[in-house]
Amino acid sequence: MTWEGAPATDIGIYTIDTSEFASNEDLEDVSVQQGSPNSDTPTINGSGGLVSFRDRDPSRKMGGLVALGYGSFNYHREFARFDTGEIGHSGIRTYVSYANQRDNAWRGPGHDSIWNLDWKAIKEWGANNRISLVGAYRHSIENTWPSMTMTDWKTYGRSFTWDRRYAFGSEGENYWRLNRNPYDNMLLSAPSHFTLTDRWHVDFTPYFWHGEGNNSTGAFVNNTNGNFLGNEPLTPVLTLPYAQPASDGTENAMTLMAYRNIQYRGGFTAKTDYRIGNHHDVYLGWWFDYSNDHDSAVLSPVNYNGTPLDIFGTTDNIKLSDGQLLAYQNISTITTVNALFAGDHATFLKGKLVMDAGIKLAMINRNGTNELPGPQYKVVLNDFQPLPALSMRYQFNKRHQIFASVSTSFRSPSTPTLYDAYYGQGISYQGVKNPKDEYSISEEIGYRYNGPILVASATYFHYNFTNRQIQSAVTGTNGGVTVDLNAGGQNSNGVSVELGTRPINHFRPYLSGQYLHATIDNNISGLPTAGMTAVRSPRWTGALGVDWDNGTFFWNYNIRYVSHQYSTLINDEYMPAYYDMNAAIGARLPSYGPLKSSTIQVNFINLTNNHYLSGIQTVTTNATTTHGVTGTAPDYLVAPGLAVIATLKAGF
Repeated sequence: MTWEGAPATDIGIYTIDTSEFASNEDLEDVSVQQGSPNSDTPTINGSGGLVSFRDRDPSRKMGGLVALGYGSFNYHREFARFDTGEIGHSGIRTYVSYANQRDNAWRGPGHDSIWNLDWKAIKEWGANNRISLVGAYRHSIENTWPSMTMTDWKTYGRSFTWDRRYAFGSEGENYWRLNRNPYDNMLLSAPSHFTLTDRWHVDFTPYFWHGEGNNSTGAFVNNTNGNFLGNEPLTPVLTLPYAQPASDGTENAMTLMAYRNIQYRGGFTAKTDYRIGNHHDVYLGWWFDYSNDHDSAVLSPVNYNGTPLDIFGTTDNIKLSDGQLLAYQNISTITTVNALFAGDHATFLKGKLVMDAGIKLAMINRNGTNELPGPQYKVVLNDFQPLPALSMRYQFNKRHQIFASVSTSFRSPSTPTLYDAYYGQGISYQGVKNPKDEYSISEEIGYRYNGPILVASATYFHYNFTNRQIQSAVTGTNGGVTVDLNAGGQNSNGVSVELGTRPINHFRPYLSGQYLHATIDNNISGLPTAGMTAVRSPRWTGALGVDWDNGTFFWNYNIRYVSHQYSTLINDEYMPAYYDMNAAIGARLPSYGPLKSSTIQVNFINLTNNHYLSGIQTVTTNATTTHGVTGTAPDYLVAPGLAVIATLKAGF
């Protein structure tokens, strides 16, 4: 994922919550590109495609927008944006926006508290020269929910959740206040474009990202028994705040196990392009990225009523008698990325034939330390990947087009995959030495039709993966620690089709569908997985939508279907198929006084309150014991229930 030309994902584990950057009202464009990203995309984990976000530009006139939302689960949200318009005759215009949201957990106890601050300033001059500064800051304390096995789902359904009341003891680990996700992050980007001559242009995008927070869970500990630092048992007695005596004369205390992440990431992309003759636009560029990423699992005090003293887990953490921090994970990683890219955008036959050829040379260095006692201290990973790409499209006329592409991409192993992890006596997860990159070769061929009424496309695709990396949460960490599983080779073949129309008597129907045949190429962990269906790969997906809009009133409806997905490499357990249905209805109101472009809208989420599993959190090789390999049950995520949200927006 990229935002305003900058990589928006965590450099260590590549995760992202799209609400971390920019409120919905400030987003101007969201584009999805399947297959591989472009050669100039600043990413080292784009083997499946690219999602890019861009914020709106500040208005040329002074004004703003106010939005109020209220709905199910005591949801309320307030948003306000102010545009300065052009400041004097400087060519500078800006906006700043603020959003505040609070809601109760959709199942079980708890609530979310989130606020966003977004801003953007641009300076334009001459013929296509532009400098911009875009920023987003987000503070959030959000709910988490326990993932569940298939047995849990069949037994408890949605009632499988955290405890509403606190009880001192190991059962108190499931108290909702101990299982939350606080996070603060700030993103800055300054995409700029300069026109040097009619044929020569330069783009430069410096960026910075800082994130700090955790996934937490409860940890009931004893001051003398069973405590380890790394692989070394602790002999000194721990001083535990808010402890209570145990029957054996020791002391017990509830603590907050905070899986903390602190990351600073900065860099830039620089690109220059030059038009040669009437047919070729050649470009050359460099992407540089530097990050400092620290991950730890520490114990923070919890008072007698089960409330953490610091939900972020940053103060008064439990230490040994010598002042050393008691941690179950303590790793620091410096990652440096250098990528050179070049290419040619060529047009022939009076613009009917367009061809693009490019190559990226990506060099990654991860240099880290494991601060816990044990056999591992230093971790070094060096990657080098050449990534060529070629694409073309031919426009027969304004209605008919064919296209084809061959591209390559890769995914560097995530940081936690490299390190030994300790969550008990000894190593609970052993870091992978010299892990291999996931590498993909993507081929696509398709047809697009752009008619007076019908708009359609059909695409055949084939992806070949080597060292397929499947991200999976480490069991018992509440999703706070994820690692990559090497699933060997994988082949994916499929066809996707989209059909839509331009407005017909105010109606616009839409239909899409995809068939996917994804298989594992080889045996893994001594199991006969070759030929099995790849995990998280639904055979059939489809969507149907329709909207009606006469300029004053509007409504829309959509339904999405996803067939079953295997959650084990041996295909002995799967997540069932599901459908998701949503709708909205609204009206545009006439202007009144200073209020303009007012809109009232009601959204219905999961319209039929369908109970279903929405994702696979933990992938395993096998769920049941087979071929002498003990089975481990996968974990799943549960989809939210019915919600109704009303929103009123007004410009000024």
